[in-house]
Amino acid sequence: MMSSAKKQKLNDDDDDKQSLHEIRVGFIGCGTIASAIATSLAKPEHEEYLSEAGLSLSTISVTKRSASKSSKLKEDFPHVVSVYESAEEVVRNSDLVFLCLLPQQVDEMLSELKEKGTWNNDRHTLVSLVSTSKVEDLIAKTSLPTNRMFKMICLPPISNREGCALLTPPASSENGHPYLKKMFDALGGVVECPTDEIMSSMMVPTGLMGTMYGIMKNNRDWLINKGVSPSDASYFVARSYLSMVQDAERDCRDPKRFDDLIEEQTPGGLNEQALKNQEKQGVFDAYDKSMDAVLSRIQGKSDGSLP
Repeated sequence: MMSSAKKQKLNDDDDDKQSLHEIRVGFIGCGTIASAIATSLAKPEHEEYLSEAGLSLSTISVTKRSASKSSKLKEDFPHVVSVYESAEEVVRNSDLVFLCLLPQQVDEMLSELKEKGTWNNDRHTLVSLVSTSKVEDLIAKTSLPTNRMFKMICLPPISNREGCALLTPPASSENGHPYLKKMFDALGGVVECPTDEIMSSMMVPTGLMGTMYGIMKNNRDWLINKGVSPSDASYFVARSYLSMVQDAERDCRDPKRFDDLIEEQTPGGLNEQALKNQEKQGVFDAYDKSMDAVLSRIQGKSDGSLP
C-alpha cells in the first residue's frame, strides 16, 4: 500500500505539472540551428530547467526540409517530435514558431502563409533566425502584433545549454512576451537587444567562431611542427582554451572581467610579453577591421571582404 507521504508527493508533482505553461513549438526549416534549438528543448535532462521557468514542452513540429536532420530529431525524440510536409501544417500545430530559412526563401514562404490565413494573432509567436531579416518587415509580412514577433541569433552549442542567444525586441518589456525570455534563459542564457542595430553589432562576435577555431588549428599545427604528436597537440590546445574560456566566463556580467584577467598576468612573464607582441604586430587592429567588415555585410553595406 502506498504511504500517505508518497501519495502527497505524487499529488504535489501533478499540481506542479498542471501549473506549468505548455508550449507547442514549430520549426519552418530544419537546418543546424533549428535542430540545435529543438534538441535543447526536447532533451529530458533539460526538462527541469524549463520547469523552473514555469514551462513544459508539449510538442515539436518540424518541416521535412533538411530531411536528414528532421528524421534524426524524430528518431531521437519520437514522443514529442512530428515531421510535416508543409510549413502550414507546422504553424497550425504550433504556438511558438521559429523561422529557419535562407534569406531568399523568406518572402515567398511568409506570403504563402499569410494568403492562407495561417497566422492567429492571439496564439502565434514568430521568432526569425534569418540573419538579414528585420522585425518591422516580418510584422508587415505576417500581420502579427509587435509583441508576437522577434528576431533571434544563437550558435549550435545551445543544444547543450551552452552559449548565449540574442533576441530583439526585448521580450521582458512591459508589453513583451509572457515566456520567451524565460525559455531562452532556461536554454543557457539570452541578451535582449533594444534595437536591430544593436543586435547587428552583437552578432559580429558570433561570426568569429571560425576565427577562434583557426587560431586553435594554428596552435596545433605549430606544436606538430615542433615535434608534438598530432593527437597530443589537438588535445592539449582544446583543453587549454577550454580552461581559459571557463575562467573568463566566471563573473562575466562584470564588464571589467577581461581587463582583470589581463591584469593578473605575471609582470614580465610569457603571457604579458606575448600580448604586447600581438599588439605591436597589429593583431587587434586586424581584428577590429575584420569585425567592421562582418558588420558591414550584416547591414547589407558590403560583401564583407577586405583587400
